[in-house]
Amino acid sequence: MTEMLMQTFEHPAAWTRAEMQDSDVWKYTLNQDEVDELKAAVRQAMAKGRPLREMAAGDFPLPLLTPRIDKLRKELEYGRGFELWRGLPVGEWSEEELSTAFWGLGLHLGGPIVQNSKGELLGSVINTTSTDPTQNADSRFYHTNHAAPFHVDGADVVGLACVRPSKTGGASLVVSSCSIYNAILRDHPELIPLMYEPLWFDHRGEHNAITGKPYWVTSICGWNNGKLSTMYLRNFIESGQRYEGAPPLTDKHRQLFDVIDALASSDELCLSMDFRPGDIQWLNNHTTLHSRTSFTDWDDPGRRRWLLRLWLNFSERDRFTDTYGFYGIAVEEGKAA
Repeated sequence: MTEMLMQTFEHPAAWTRAEMQDSDVWKYTLNQDEVDELKAAVRQAMAKGRPLREMAAGDFPLPLLTPRIDKLRKELEYGRGFELWRGLPVGEWSEEELSTAFWGLGLHLGGPIVQNSKGELLGSVINTTSTDPTQNADSRFYHTNHAAPFHVDGADVVGLACVRPSKTGGASLVVSSCSIYNAILRDHPELIPLMYEPLWFDHRGEHNAITGKPYWVTSICGWNNGKLSTMYLRNFIESGQRYEGAPPLTDKHRQLFDVIDALASSDELCLSMDFRPGDIQWLNNHTTLHSRTSFTDWDDPGRRRWLLRLWLNFSERDRFTDTYGFYGIAVEEGKAA
């Protein structure tokens, strides 16, 4: 039987905007010695000539940075659930060097997993299409300049490295899903059981790595090993209704979604941050939701907003329950990158 948390989740991951907006505790700037170590590791890794997917952490030695990365991992899983790093020298590197640096950092933090049916392990968030994902159930917000709804990604951690910002807009919005849960428990306790009931989440034109289905089944929340986890992608839940057999959404479900959306964007909980070149945002997808405001891009394609993206899993997978979990995207034959 699925366990439900029916009391306030007292935890560093249950933070509010007021606690974070005037604090630098969630920001870390790489010092010169750490930058120099990264540059040396990039040179060493590239000299071996291996494709990124064949690299191991040992191919990218970071003796100075490793304790800081270990601290980051603990903060993501057991602390506030997010951190912003600054100071990656993106202007001094080629695209290959930059990709190697970000990939190498990721290898020390967790295990990279595929982000789409092409098998991409290092993705690009860049405006390449005018398609509106709210009108096309098979499209993705990360390929547009549209505002994205609050959501999680399909991994324990997402890392976003800013190479180039947009001309205007494109602020990153982060909110504690644990604080959203606490607010719902306080104001709408009758909705809590719905958060533990399985729903069909659309794979949006892709397929589940385990079942092969074009959707996956999970509850919005999981409570396990003292960890409160949330998986929320409203547009994926709603477009999951297109599949025969999907449990129909009720008015209560839509009320719950409206409450979550309102809390996520509220002044009480929503933290906004701008991306600068060289920033890396690290988020625990189980304890935070993230979003992005719409943006205006540069006319020159070479200046368009560009983020590199990593999806990482930790070796300790102790959040999943009999209803809550995500099991990956199938790589389709003929599509592999």
